[in-house]
Amino acid sequence: MSDRDPRPARRNVVVLFIDIVGSTELAERLDPELLLRILERYYAACRTEIFAHGGAVEKYIGDAIMAVFGVPVSREDDALRAVLAADAAMAAVHRLSAEIAPTHGVRLDAHCGIAFGEVMVADGSDSNVRVIGDTVNTASRLQSAAGDGEILLGDDVARLVRQHALLDGVPPLTLKGKRDPVRAWRLVAVDPDRGEPETDTIPLIGRTEELLQLTRFHDRAVRDRQCCMATLLGVPGIGKSRLVREFLKDLPEDVTVLTGRCPSYGIGATYRPVTEMLEALNGDWPVIAEAVGPEAARALRGLACRGDTPGVAEIAQAVRSLFEVLAQRRPLVVVLDNLQWAEPTLLDLIEDCAAWLADVPVLLVCVARPELYQARPSWGGGMTCAMSLELGPLSPPDMARLVAELCAGRADVVAHDDTGTYRRAIHGSDGNPLFAELMLETLAEGAVSLSPTIQALLGARLDRLGAAERRLLERAATIGQSFTVEQLEALFDGEPPVTATPLRQLQRERLIRRGALPGSYEFAQTLTRDTVYALTSKEVRADWHRRLADWFGERAADASDDAPFPGSTSGDVSRHLLAACRLTREVRPGDPILPELTDRAANSLIRDGGQALHRRDLPAAIALLERGREMLPPGRDEHRSLAVRISDAELARGDAAAAAAALDRAEELLPHDPRNQLTCLIQREVLALRSGARVPELQPLRARLALAPRDDLSWCRFHQLEALIHIADGRFGAADQALRDGLERARAMGDRYEEDRLLGGLCELVQWSPAPVREGLALCVGLLTRFAGDRALLVPVLVTRARLLALSGDLAAARESLDTAGHYADDLHLGLSAIVVAQTRGLVESLDGNHEIAKGLFRQAAAALRTAGHGASAATLEVYAARETFRQGDVRQAAEELARSDAGPPQLRGELAAIAMRAAIASFNGEHAEAVSATERATALLESTDDPCLRGDVLVEIAQIQKAAGRDPAEAARRALDAYLSKGASLPAQRVRNWMEELR
Repeated sequence: MSDRDPRPARRNVVVLFIDIVGSTELAERLDPELLLRILERYYAACRTEIFAHGGAVEKYIGDAIMAVFGVPVSREDDALRAVLAADAAMAAVHRLSAEIAPTHGVRLDAHCGIAFGEVMVADGSDSNVRVIGDTVNTASRLQSAAGDGEILLGDDVARLVRQHALLDGVPPLTLKGKRDPVRAWRLVAVDPDRGEPETDTIPLIGRTEELLQLTRFHDRAVRDRQCCMATLLGVPGIGKSRLVREFLKDLPEDVTVLTGRCPSYGIGATYRPVTEMLEALNGDWPVIAEAVGPEAARALRGLACRGDTPGVAEIAQAVRSLFEVLAQRRPLVVVLDNLQWAEPTLLDLIEDCAAWLADVPVLLVCVARPELYQARPSWGGGMTCAMSLELGPLSPPDMARLVAELCAGRADVVAHDDTGTYRRAIHGSDGNPLFAELMLETLAEGAVSLSPTIQALLGARLDRLGAAERRLLERAATIGQSFTVEQLEALFDGEPPVTATPLRQLQRERLIRRGALPGSYEFAQTLTRDTVYALTSKEVRADWHRRLADWFGERAADASDDAPFPGSTSGDVSRHLLAACRLTREVRPGDPILPELTDRAANSLIRDGGQALHRRDLPAAIALLERGREMLPPGRDEHRSLAVRISDAELARGDAAAAAAALDRAEELLPHDPRNQLTCLIQREVLALRSGARVPELQPLRARLALAPRDDLSWCRFHQLEALIHIADGRFGAADQALRDGLERARAMGDRYEEDRLLGGLCELVQWSPAPVREGLALCVGLLTRFAGDRALLVPVLVTRARLLALSGDLAAARESLDTAGHYADDLHLGLSAIVVAQTRGLVESLDGNHEIAKGLFRQAAAALRTAGHGASAATLEVYAARETFRQGDVRQAAEELARSDAGPPQLRGELAAIAMRAAIASFNGEHAEAVSATERATALLESTDDPCLRGDVLVEIAQIQKAAGRDPAEAARRALDAYLSKGASLPAQRVRNWMEELR
């Protein structure tokens, strides 16, 4: 039955029942009005999670909610969605309980049942679902049988989600209305990203062709001295990492290998794989730092929080330089594992390296699950040297060989030889090497039957460990996929220290293996770590995560220059604090340390988000800031500043709706807060102006602000809005003053984020505002120091400096500044910045009288702007190019070019330049009345702007036209001179003086 067919039909669906425990007692203890409010919050919490996971609420039965997954259309993961919804709803109920317990004196709990089966769906629309069948009864009875806080799954649901969940079996249940006992499972944990782990069998079997392809591809990269990218795909446990290790083992000794892994946990860990690679280079860093240059070295050190936070473009260029330097010495292989978990910014960086590295032998080996192509469908497309290799299941003969090799080294397995069971291991593992290995290992314990999933087999494998090995493994899992002995020892406080014996035993069991760095280890399979972690006490994990956050924080503070890449970042601190908060809240909701711990986690996340925002890693910044926001309790003033930062980041990504939603969320978290309402109102007006929806009215806002003279954030944002409106109207002096007023407010708050925004705006604006050239140059000098660690921020400063230097007459210094800006823009692949550099070069060459060169630069910049969708700016530069043709004496060609430039919406300076040009052409052709009439229009339009140089340029043209028409040009010339002198533009001012002298 489709979503368009309302007729009754048979469907396989998942039915979920959730109900409050002890609702009768609640009704007896609470006033009906209070009980209603509590139940409404309970319904809303459960309903939100059901809808969020794709379910539909079928009906409410008393305090119970019945939901259905699989209508109007079925999905292959409906069972998983239902279990995730149940788990999230249960957590929401527990959070609600913890919230109301101190004030209402009651606690809430719930129980849940989930069943799968065939039903009749009488109506498939989301808003009116009716399902009939025994599956509904089964789900309801499972819910009734579940204990407080329990989620019971029917056997079919358990089979469908077992790959993603940890389940405990319960004795068969005798349920009302059911003839036979019903098998059920208690949900322990569920994770949609949980998958099957990797295997590490020896020798490599069944992958000869794939290994040969990878080896030949590497040979091509070395032979042709080019950067190639190999993407290795496969489901968990199929042998991707095993194949890569075999490939690396066979590489020549002169090949450099760097390895980085994308973590599945945490948010904002954009560059974690890169920092892993840098940590491996600690010993060679001084030589490498000298080779990559100071800018790249500074950016790479910034990734380890050892200096200024670099920008995304700066980091990309630094990583390219690193790979290039290493590959110039000898061939380089870069392995990036678990790339399906990579942040979008990291994927951009990898594609950037593949596209731009040239004349160096580099092979990028990207190991990922197939879902990488869901996140990035175009991955690898358009690259000159790229291949994608997907590993499929091993064939039955290869699986037979694999099982034989596994058995050969295990006398305990051979002792339980059973041909039928081995055959099940060969054919029942679906060609997955790890599945086969784990199935065989259960035979060592004399198991009669084999568990049907990898997760269950892992649990059995872990149960065989000794106490020392289990204690060590639990701590290692809390640290992460990789860990060091030093980190383990930090978690054995007051207990026997880490010894080599359990480490060796875990290596023999192939649960862990040596890491790439001295003293480091890593889990052999990702799922092993996940399973151990989930099976460890939440209370214990909460304490360990808190201690790890302290350890990582202290280590980062004590880092020395001898090891510039300490292997930890502020992201590690945030990750462990976040986990400590979550687990403490789940098992000790009234713990007195929880408020302080929550504050630490929120502040750490917000700090990390601020760094990501500074480097313009917008996806990571938004994720981190939003997570930090949700950690903060409602009512905290920090929600105001978070709202505008998230809104800024979403707007920079082009998502105006999300930018507005950030403000809506702030008003939910700070209800009835007049300062927050005012800040959000001003930011909404900024969004409206940016989107072109309307021009805000400033006076009503100013009246409200007058009642809040100390609300620095609202005033700061108001002054930025004020500046944007003035700029749009051509009132650059007023805009300059507004930004300076905003800067004063930002400094009063000590808010560097707002300061940087305002200083950047002032620097750009000083080119056109009445502020004197000397003030603008002084501002540029300060910003060149302030932004020294981020060349992407330096480019607009250098461009402004170049134009001001040219106006002052120092054309050589102006060209030098543009050369530096152009080098940075090219190095960092900053397309729009490179266009601005070319445009400013045109202005400098025009001032120097090199009109043909200026014309070419203007036309080049205009073409690039049109391609980028900036038609108005392109049209202005086309007018400038036509003006340069006119200045060379080719009036006819200039007129044709001017006519072609009319396409596109007008800009004030482009419109003025075009009017002046038409007047000059008419004057040249002897049509003086028409020319003078045009100058009158230009004079009237000129009154709308206070840009001194624009006024001077147009007034000079007017003076020349008046002279040609036999009129007195002195007044226009004098006004032009005054405009230039007020700006401190000595070069054009001197030319006006010279022209006026010739008139005498």
